[in-house]
Amino acid sequence: MQIHQKIKYYLFENGIKQAHLSRKTGIKKNTLNAALNGKRRLYAEEFGTICEALDISSEFFLGGKK
Repeated sequence: MQIHQKIKYYLFENGIKQAHLSRKTGIKKNTLNAALNGKRRLYAEEFGTICEALDISSEFFLGGKK
């Protein structure tokens, strides 16, 4: 599973709306949605911002443990 898919699944499993994540990260809703649906690249800076907003280590999505 690719990183954007893991993030999208995590949001679903934890009842977190993309709009909420967009507000917390400052990433525009359309941009975030496109990235999480694989329609655009998820940049490293965005990935880091998402991990910070979710209070999760990047390793969680990269295959490691929290």
